[in-house]
Amino acid sequence: MSCSHSSSCPLFAQFAMEPALAVWKKHFCDGEYTNCARYQKGLIGEVVPLTLLPNGKMIEHKVKSKEEMGGTALFNAILKNRVSMVKSMLSSKMASVNVVANDGSTPLMVAASVGSVEIIEYLLSVGCNPFKTNNDGYDALVVAQKKNFPECEKIIKEYMDANPALKNVDSSTSQEEPEDQAEEMSGVVSLLKKLNPFSR
Repeated sequence: MSCSHSSSCPLFAQFAMEPALAVWKKHFCDGEYTNCARYQKGLIGEVVPLTLLPNGKMIEHKVKSKEEMGGTALFNAILKNRVSMVKSMLSSKMASVNVVANDGSTPLMVAASVGSVEIIEYLLSVGCNPFKTNNDGYDALVVAQKKNFPECEKIIKEYMDANPALKNVDSSTSQEEPEDQAEEMSGVVSLLKKLNPFSR
């Protein structure tokens, strides 16, 4: 039995771009979730700090760049299938379709891994390159196949067949013009706090 908070825990927001999430999820969320310090605090109605780990330790606060914060929020929104939030973040340039997680995953791969047809269609329409591969050499099509989402697989394959030239395009993250980053960072931090199911 899994923890009832596993799909909305803010750790998913903080570690959406980190391989460490899989370790916490396996040990606590899908395992001994009653031993999770976050779960225990939430159970008795206490406010759970965003920096509290399941084992009871606090993570050191690290200031992230605008790109890291935006990417983390984007991946989290995709994992939760929040279509309007994904569209809003990309249209406002809070995040980029070219963001890549530490394991090489792109937003399109994450959407394919959860079977989100609408997000896949949107990401393709705004320029997410389906030919990019992760550290294991898988592209979004392979991810959809491995996760057994045939409709997602069909959409991605048709797009790849219609746009073969994208295979040779380098879609590394482009440099944006300098902006008022403090305001944008504040918006992302505020968004992540709203995703905290244990907050009052």
